Amino acid sequence: MLVTNDHVAFEKYHLYPSIGLLNDPNGLVHFKGQYHVFYQWNPRACDHTYKVWGHFVSDDLITWQRVETALEPSLENLDSAGIYSGAAFVHDERLYVFYTGNVRDSAGHSVKSSQMWAVSDDGIHFEKLGELLPHPEGFTKNVRDPMVWQGKNGHYFLILGAQHDDNVGDIIVYESIDFNHWRYRGSILGDQLPDVRGYMLECPSFIEVDGKQILMFSPQGLAPDTKNHRYENIHNTGYVVGEFDETTAQFHVSTEFSEVDKGLEFYAPQTLIAPDGRRIMWGWAGMMTPEREESIPTIAKQQWVHVLSLPRELHVDANNRLVQKPITEILNPKLLKDFTHVETGQYTIDTVDDWRIQFGEHTTLERQGNDLILKRRQWESDEIEQRQITGHVNNLILIVDIDVIEVYTDDGLSVMTFRWF
Repeated sequence: MLVTNDHVAFEKYHLYPSIGLLNDPNGLVHFKGQYHVFYQWNPRACDHTYKVWGHFVSDDLITWQRVETALEPSLENLDSAGIYSGAAFVHDERLYVFYTGNVRDSAGHSVKSSQMWAVSDDGIHFEKLGELLPHPEGFTKNVRDPMVWQGKNGHYFLILGAQHDDNVGDIIVYESIDFNHWRYRGSILGDQLPDVRGYMLECPSFIEVDGKQILMFSPQGLAPDTKNHRYENIHNTGYVVGEFDETTAQFHVSTEFSEVDKGLEFYAPQTLIAPDGRRIMWGWAGMMTPEREESIPTIAKQQWVHVLSLPRELHVDANNRLVQKPITEILNPKLLKDFTHVETGQYTIDTVDDWRIQFGEHTTLERQGNDLILKRRQWESDEIEQRQITGHVNNLILIVDIDVIEVYTDDGLSVMTFRWF
């Protein structure tokens, strides 16, 4: 087990805000020799009333530096109330970022969303390019979170999380030949996956891992399935494996929808491709009810809230299941000199016996046979919530940080991320 002992140490591994509220990772990219992690950030308060894109850079995925804010609200009636989630794409040796601009009325209610873009030559300073495409007909204002890739046919594709006028979630897709003009192609899912549409699908991402095509997204409004230990959080994130048809702009799903993380807070992940070909993912460890969020202890004590997950290397096994493990850089003992090592510094627990670990006064992790059970007494309600993994749970990678714990087991097939205080 690893335990950090000071603020400087854990900022090298988990990425935190200096002040205010951090949420979704955005625009993850390797550009001109550096890794870039942008993130939604409210530097003014620990709430969601205002958003800019904060910015971390790294040469090695270990040592991170905060640099100046990348994007701030400015354009009247386009992004005046916030720079919301989006992605990055390198085109003609320039870094383009795509994001959703938000507009609020005098009462503070969100009334309009616009899909925007900006460009940079150095990865630090950005020029806004304005609105990218008109709002699609048949959808509410809840259209957001653009993600772009280039297809095998050379065309560019852009997907957005969306909500139909009848309050059903969807992912819509656009196509461009020249990277400037975008043609609406409709739903990327068609009539597939009716049971996981909810009322909104956020943060869609189309990626390739080990030659397999994956569509990852975050449904809102799914009913909890406590019998099968699924969809138990306020909102959830999952994936399907399939194949994208570039002619029809349809993703043909070949697996069931599976959750990415079985813990309590993981949400809105994004990925990048490292120079060595690895697909690396970060997520936001902070999706929770407003009541729970408002009472997080760090707000009153230090005026900041939330954290990003560790960067995780992704693979797909022979059964089309996502495999996640912390990147090798983090598990290298030579690089962990800032950590306090417990039990001789081993990162793996290997035992056939049942066991129980107590974290502070309110959180436990225990093994009972083939079940790994997390129990946490919630700080805002004093109620106990439970999450469970069933499988091959003999071997664990357990990483404990100042206010977040990550558990990797079942040979990387099962992960739990959760906060603790």
